[in-house]
Formats: sequence, structure tokens, C-alpha cells
Amino acid sequence: MEIIREPGSTAAPAADERKVRTVPSMCQMCTTACGIIGHVAGGRLLKVTGNPEDPNSQGAVCAKGVAGPSVLYDPYRLLYPLRRVGERGSGKWRRITWDEAYAEIADRLREIRERGKPEEFAFQQGRNRSADIVARFLNAYGTPSHFNHRALCSSNRRAAIATTIGESDWDLGDFENSQFVLNFGANWAEAHQGHIPVAIRMMRARQKGAKLVTFETRLSNTAALSDEWFCVKPGTDGLIALAMAHVICSEGLWDRKWLDTWSNPPAEKIAEHVSAYTPEFAERESGVPAADIRRIAREFAAAAPRCTTICNRGSQSHRNGYYNDRAITMLNALVGNMGKPGGWCWHPKSAWDKDLLPEPGPVPDKPTAKSVIAEAKDWPLANAFKDKKMKVGQIVYPWIKERRQKISALMTYNADTAWSFPESHLVRSVLADEELIPFHVCIDVMYSETGHLADIILPWATYLERWDIDARPPQGLVDYVGLRQPVVPPRGESKDIREIFPEIARRIGGGMENYFPWKTVESYFEEYFKPIPGGFATMRAKGIWLDPTKRPYYEPHVKRLTPEDLEGAREDPRTGILYKGTDEDGAPKAIGIMVKGVARRGFLTPSRKVEIRSDFIVAKGREANRKIEPLPVYEPIPSHQRKFPDDHFVMTSFKINVHNAHRTMQSKWLQEISHTNPALINRRSAERLGIRDGDWIEVESFRPEDAEVPRGDGSKVGTLQTRVRLTEGVHPLVVAIAHNAGREVGGAYATNGKDQQDNPGFAKIADADLDRLWWEGAISVPQNDLLPVYPDPTVGGQAYHDTVVRIRRIER
Repeated sequence: MEIIREPGSTAAPAADERKVRTVPSMCQMCTTACGIIGHVAGGRLLKVTGNPEDPNSQGAVCAKGVAGPSVLYDPYRLLYPLRRVGERGSGKWRRITWDEAYAEIADRLREIRERGKPEEFAFQQGRNRSADIVARFLNAYGTPSHFNHRALCSSNRRAAIATTIGESDWDLGDFENSQFVLNFGANWAEAHQGHIPVAIRMMRARQKGAKLVTFETRLSNTAALSDEWFCVKPGTDGLIALAMAHVICSEGLWDRKWLDTWSNPPAEKIAEHVSAYTPEFAERESGVPAADIRRIAREFAAAAPRCTTICNRGSQSHRNGYYNDRAITMLNALVGNMGKPGGWCWHPKSAWDKDLLPEPGPVPDKPTAKSVIAEAKDWPLANAFKDKKMKVGQIVYPWIKERRQKISALMTYNADTAWSFPESHLVRSVLADEELIPFHVCIDVMYSETGHLADIILPWATYLERWDIDARPPQGLVDYVGLRQPVVPPRGESKDIREIFPEIARRIGGGMENYFPWKTVESYFEEYFKPIPGGFATMRAKGIWLDPTKRPYYEPHVKRLTPEDLEGAREDPRTGILYKGTDEDGAPKAIGIMVKGVARRGFLTPSRKVEIRSDFIVAKGREANRKIEPLPVYEPIPSHQRKFPDDHFVMTSFKINVHNAHRTMQSKWLQEISHTNPALINRRSAERLGIRDGDWIEVESFRPEDAEVPRGDGSKVGTLQTRVRLTEGVHPLVVAIAHNAGREVGGAYATNGKDQQDNPGFAKIADADLDRLWWEGAISVPQNDLLPVYPDPTVGGQAYHDTVVRIRRIER
């Protein structure tokens, strides 16, 4: 067997190096966290394959997962702690020891904590698969200023689901057993949050004859795999769903019995509400023919209960995204497929079963200090749902700039906000300002735009070198748990936060150290996995554990309450809701609902029913002096309502199938496959402007006049120049640009040859592949510089697909 060695090495492998051992772990090249197997010989990772023990991915792995070794062994990877020696952003660094880094960080954070202002220490995370240790460290410190990126990912969708069923904020269509799937803008074949697990089940359903209909502004790979694709105007997905609801109700295609039993409000009230949303109205707004809307609504209802919807960023990443996804979710209730085999399902565990596997104690209490930015009270549903904190990440830097909250120290972790956030030029300006952010520590694998603006950079271990407990929403409707373990030892002096945070806590002192009693990471996980048969040893050997006694989570709401459950319970005669004891706030605790004389668990909403109508959200809106409609509605996007001049378009964003956020562009394997992001424009639209395929254009974006952060005034946000690719596969009003490109720092592979600098933190190895960087100089642009900060007004989800731009042909 050929052993892959460090570039430039000529030594022959020893005999024992030829022996290959396999190590199960979990991927983190995207959010799906599939089970993987690392194949190792001579201490070096040779390849990555899928782990068949994973019930979600079932042994499959995508191109991103296969490319893991190229990130692990990237020559531009950070391997040593760095301290800034020049102006912030100058790119001048000095290599320091871990002891020096720990000392400075602990001294800074201790001073903030001891003067009673823990909220002035802010923590900005990106994809976080180490939620236990992050929360432990921040809670022990006492800061509530913990900012996630959920509003830039899926918060509108999650809030729509939590509103409707209460129990979960994640839908899991039982796709493999479905006969009809309505897809509203979910690109599961390339970039969905469930990606490989969803794609596996969707294609099996297709092989068994299931029909797939897709509504999307662009001919994605998912659209191409569908039976029918409708090219829709951005932001009209919810209207199409409401028009289908109109057909289902007016033609009596609904499951009236189920609705009258389980829906709030009853069937007649729903029919009355959707009566105004005719297919003809939807055709005028969306472009989808009324006849097709009627036909598809009938087909969907006829397939019930083995039918379902799927949606994601295509429907929810709009100013009206929350209402879009509530309308789409409602379709499932109308045909009575909720929780049924082949229907629209969910699971209460978005990760592992934390009742069976609780975090080892002692666990610190949550902070009592307050954070204006984290609370985001301007968005009434951002933090309205218990244990489902949406937060509004894109407001962090504008509000710091406005001095809404003082920040004395910022720690960014796997979060390249200076490149990946909307108005990233604004983010960079805030990070560069030492008055606004006096001290910035960046923890990451690679040098990045955000690290470029740090004071200290800590080299983070890759997912192939570290430990985690992890799991994702179970597509098979049975929760499981996985172990991410080192496939190889960490390279250089890179460390994981499971080593970094306990050491900083011990140095800060003041009681923080008491929450980190374990001497090693392994001993922590020994305790964590004790409840599993075989414990930590089983997890290390298999990588995944699935409780064989559990069954798929179908129709939990119909579960009968036992006599023990009902002992001491009382019924509200008006609503039928059963109460027993009090909750943590001292209010009566609902345990179920009487349904035709039977005590059932019901849904976990305030009414214990499916809340197509929600009084809870109306009340939350009233608290914030903002009107929220109780039922799903169509709210046209204000900036899209005027007639556009020929040179004005709506810019949308999408992910390339081999890239995900900021991690994958440092992979030379993936970057070689896809390293450009031209502007996709409809051929007929381009012809009106005299633009030909391959031409250069200038794209200028504008802030919507109804934007709230900063206040909307129609002013220019940004300008970039790029190449054009003409296609019939995009809506005539749309210019579509992938956001997985346009780096300025991070090494030659990440930047298409722009950044070949050396610094003290990079790996010191020769890389012969640099001579084969044939795509050097390829054009790629940072789309996020054009995107305004534009949150949905109810939840705060970023409106990625609503930016109005002007384009013009230029000479280069």
C-alpha cells in the first residue's frame, strides 16, 4: 500500500507503517455530522469513509467528508499560538507559547469578571459541535453574551415549527416511506442541513415511485432531480402554500376529522382564512400557473397521509420567511399526515437523549447578568421558545458599533464573521476598532479574515484530532449518540477547546476551576458514556450507539396517559387541557388533553393542539410592540413590489455542493473542484442589457428601505465586479451568486493563489502541489460584502434572498 507522507518526504515507510487501522469518529466538514471511519497507517490518515453504524448517514460520506485529510494536512493550517505585533489587521505576528497565551487571556478575562461586568466578555461561535464545554465555560464565567449564528442559518424555519407543534423546532419528513414530497427551496441534494441522510431516504422513495415537486428560483441539482420544477419569484413560497391550502379546503380534500380533533383553530376557521389566497392570486405573484397549483394540491392531498413537505433556506431566508414556513407546515396539518408513517414527522431530541446521558456534574448555573445583544428583544420570537434560543447574530456588530453594549473582550470560535456575515465590511471595521473591541482572541483551524483582525490566535485542532459527544436530528426517528474521537494526534501545537477552556478557567480562578475537575478529556467522556452498555470503550470501538429498545417517533400526541400520570391531575372544562403540579415558573403544568373522553398527551403547544393559529406569538409580539399575525399569511417583500428597471434584480445566495461556509475553501481537493462563483443570470434578461456569457459586470447592492439594522434608507451597501454565466435555469428577476468563494487570506488554496504569505503560525512543510495550482488567479468574489443586515421582523432570520441589486456590463 502506498503511504501518503508529508510533502517533500523521501523516506520509505517502515514495515509496521503499512498496517492500516480504522478509527470511527464523526465528520464536521458540514453541519450534518455524519459518522466516519478514519483509515490510518504509520500515524497518518490515508482516507475517510462512512461509518455504517450511523443510522443517519448509513455508511455514506460526501465529497466534503472525503476531503477531510486535505484540511488536516493543509500547509497553511495554523499550528502555533500567535500574538499580534503590528497594527490590528496588518498581518504581523509573533509566535508565542501556550503559557504566554493563557496568561494574557486569563488576566484580561479575570479583570472583567472581578469588576462585576461578566457580560462585557462576548463569545461569538460558528458551527459548534462542542456545545457542552462551551456552555460550561461561559456559564462558569457568568457571561450571557453568547452569540450564535442561528439567525444566519435556520431560525425562521425553526420558529415556524416550534410555533406549530411546540415540541421541536426541527421537522423530519419520513421521506423514505413517503409517496409525494413538496419541496419549497430545500436543496437537499447539495447543501441541506440533513444533506446525506435526507438524500439517501429521498432517493429510496424516488426509486419506489414517490413524486417530487420543487419550487425554487434556481435550477439546483435538487430541482433537476425532481419530477417537476417551478421557477418561482423569490419570497413567494408561502403564498403558493396558502393557495394550495385554499384548494384543499375549498374542495374538501382535507382530513376534516383530524383537523377538528387536533387543530387550533377548527377546519372551518382555517378554510375561511385561506379563502382569499386563490391560485390566481398566487400565479400573479409567484409565476406558478394556477392550474398547476390546483393539480399539485389535489395530488398532494390524494397521497395523504404518505406525503410531506420539505423546506429550508429557499423559503425561510426572506423577510417574510417565518410566515412562509408556517404556511408550508400548515399544509401537512390539513391533510392529516403529521406524525404518521410517510408523513411530516419530528423528534424531540435534536441531538442525543440527554435524560439518558446527562452532562457530568458539577454543571454551573446559567448567568444572571444580562446582554442586550443576546436578548435581542426587538425580535419578539428570537428567544421566545423554551430551550430554543434563536438569537439574532447579524445584529452583533452593528449594535457594538452603536455602543448598545460595551464589549471589553471578544472570543471568536470557528466563526469567520469578517468574511461570512452580511455587511462583512462593517464587521471588519468593528473588529479593527480597538475602542469598540479592546481585546480579540480567535480560535480556529485556519488563518481567516476574522483571525487577521485578532490580537491572539489560538490554533484549534481539526475534527479529526479531537473529542466530542455528538448527534444530529434522527432521520430514522430514533435518537442515537455518537463519539468524535481523534483519528490522529493533533499536529504541531494545535489544541481543542476541551483542553483550552479548563486551563483558562483554572488560571482565572474565582471558582471557575471547580467546574473542570477532570484531569483529561478521556476521563470526562468515561463518565459521560457510563450509562451506555460497555461505556466509553463501546463508543470508541463503534463510534455510534443506538438504543435497540426505542421505536420510531410516530404520532406521540395520541399517547394515552396512564393512571399514574393522571393521579392528582385536574381538567380545565373549557379547553380539556389536563394540569398537574407547576412548572419552573410556578404556573400550572399541562400534561395532556382530553380527546373524546380519552386522556392523551397531545402536542406540546399551549393549547396541546397543532397551533395553526397561535395566541402565544400574538402575545409575544404585543410585549415587543410588534404585530404578529396569529395565522399564516403572505406578506409581500416591500422592496420587491415596485416595477424594476431592466438593470435591477433580486440577488439570491446558494451553496456549492462541495463547499460549506468557511472551512472548505482551505481544502485544495475541494477548491480544485469548485473555485469560482460567477453571477448566474437568465439569458433573456441579460440580452436586454447587452450582456453576453462570460462578460464582466459590476453588481451594486442597496439597503432595503424597510430594513431595521441599520435603519433602511435605500443607500448603497457594496459593489463588486465578477463574470457572468448565462442560463435558462434562473428566474428572470434573479441574479444568483454562490457565497462559497472570495477569500483574501488563508493561504494559496483558499484564495486561488492570492495569499501565499508565510507567518509563524503556518505549518512548516514543503508542498509540491502548489506547483499544480492550475486555477491560480481564478475569479471569486465575496458575496457577503453585498448583503445588507436584513432580519425578518418577527424572528430575526437573515433575508439572504431579498437584496435588490443593479448590474451593468463593464470592460476589464
